[in-house]
Amino acid sequence: MAKTTDNNALLARIRELEEKLEKATKSHEATTSKQMEEYVEVELIRDNGAYKDDVFVSVNGENCLIRRGVPVKIKRKFADVLEQSHQQDIAVLREIERLEADYRTKETELA
Repeated sequence: MAKTTDNNALLARIRELEEKLEKATKSHEATTSKQMEEYVEVELIRDNGAYKDDVFVSVNGENCLIRRGVPVKIKRKFADVLEQSHQQDIAVLREIERLEADYRTKETELA
């Protein structure tokens, strides 16, 4: 009988913790969702070459066209996409530099 009582108490505690976790998750998602809708200011560089056109960003079907060369306010979710893109560009450039260095090293070894 004691084991059944212990098991029932454990199951009740597990259900209680699951409910708390579900509430906390929903609360976090709501907060995160609100934060993604907040406006932040960004300014994208502009030149007469590769960085002259406005930038189109889309997040879950919501679109935004961002002017270059002037400070603009956009939703944080669009700014996050721009930042992620920027980080990917940096990673690609670093990889290109690494590959070029490897090539130069091998070229020197063969000479």
